[in-house]
Amino acid sequence: MISRRHMLLLGGAAAMPWPGRAQGGPKPRHALIIGNAAYSEGIGTLANPVRDAHLVAEGIIECGFSLVTGDIVKDAGRSKMMSAFRAYVDAMQASGPEATGFVYYSGHGAAREGEGNFLIPVEDAALLDEALWDDSVSLDWVMDRMLDCPGPSVLSIDACRNVLKLPEAARALGGGESFRGLRRSAGNADERNMFISYATWEGETASDGRADDNNGPYARALGTRLLEPAVTVRDMFENVRLDVLEMTLQRQEPMNLSRLQRRSSDIKIGSWSRGPGSPMSPVSQNPLRVALVFSNDYAESGDYALPNTHADGMKVAGALSESGYKVYHVRNADLEGFQNGLTMMQNALNAAGPASVGVVYFAGYGASLFGEDNYLIPNGPLPRNENEVIERGAKLQDAVEFLEFSKAQAVILMVDCGRKYDSPMETKGLEPGFADYTSDANVVIAYADEPGTTRPDGAGPSVFADAFASRIQSPDRIDINKVMLQVSGDVIASTGNQQQPWFQTSVRLPIFFRADVEDA
Repeated sequence: MISRRHMLLLGGAAAMPWPGRAQGGPKPRHALIIGNAAYSEGIGTLANPVRDAHLVAEGIIECGFSLVTGDIVKDAGRSKMMSAFRAYVDAMQASGPEATGFVYYSGHGAAREGEGNFLIPVEDAALLDEALWDDSVSLDWVMDRMLDCPGPSVLSIDACRNVLKLPEAARALGGGESFRGLRRSAGNADERNMFISYATWEGETASDGRADDNNGPYARALGTRLLEPAVTVRDMFENVRLDVLEMTLQRQEPMNLSRLQRRSSDIKIGSWSRGPGSPMSPVSQNPLRVALVFSNDYAESGDYALPNTHADGMKVAGALSESGYKVYHVRNADLEGFQNGLTMMQNALNAAGPASVGVVYFAGYGASLFGEDNYLIPNGPLPRNENEVIERGAKLQDAVEFLEFSKAQAVILMVDCGRKYDSPMETKGLEPGFADYTSDANVVIAYADEPGTTRPDGAGPSVFADAFASRIQSPDRIDINKVMLQVSGDVIASTGNQQQPWFQTSVRLPIFFRADVEDA
């Protein structure tokens, strides 16, 4: 007999027993695991979904769940898939509100314009044509059936495989109530009681993994976490998200949505054979996304003070934080403070390793000497000649090269200092704006003002900061190239073409931003 201390802890039980169920026994746990791999060449054969399904099944059985179909469902056509979903719902209904369910699907999934998301069955088809669309299983239909379950369910969709022979937009789950609508609204509290995890972000594709890897990154992470001591569903899938980000160098990010009712919000899933004190697989305590924001106001510089830089810095810091970055905001940094900040940044990126990404944003004054060397001006007395700029300033090239030596896959350096700075100078040598600068390493360099130009309003709020903060809080993951194109358009439009940002990149992998997802 299983001892009480080995039982899986499941919160949110209903107060009244379900008719026909004995009181005091283990609470029922039902699972449905589907793995579809044997697709035709015309659709896109997959290497790992059946192995993924076996891996997840082994983990969920260790957590005390029973498979409603007796084994995994593999390489299933539409009829077999729908029968399996119905069997799951029947088992959950028979067990009542004390039951907890878990559904995992691994295989192809796709979005069809105007019709939502579909799980693609294994059929004898040469290509994904109209007939196969008709034979696919609507994810809306699946979720509608799961609404009939009196107890909470976990739905894990490991689809959107990147080998599906469709355009990118159709290979990724995107529209429809089953995805976009769920993110926007939880609906009536009585309508849903489920936690939903997608292997990748909305509108993107997930890696199937290499055949010699045996498993895709999402299944590998989930299978590992299911063998850990019991934690809340929310915590377990957050660990899965972080694991996948690290495994894929942030190219793939799972999306988790909690639609659990309050009575079910603390349900836990974990191994029966590992007690609460058992060691867990490590989760990196070092954030993979690190941002350093400098804002200097030069308050003691009289007419040359910049009263809005701190507000600009706070706006950018807040947006980066919402986008999943660990943000450090340094106000009024002198040269030593600037150098210490960069050292802290490099240490944080080195601790996080090669999957990390860093962002540095500087709001203040900058100077270009003789059209070649660019300097960021630390807080304090403003330099009056080129020698003081060299002595007191932070050379942009040195900062870039310092960050290039970190272990990060990429660093973004944002220079918001296209403010006129020739007035305090006693001698000439200073050029308007910043000079063009190109880095050969994994660095993105962005100027709020294109090289050789300054903005008309140097003391007012930064239009560049406002546009950047707005654009990175996208409901979809958006890469830095698209962000900067949109920011440039926003700034040009807002200033009547009087200010135009500039950026260059040597980064080979995409760097993503996105807004945080709010649970209902």
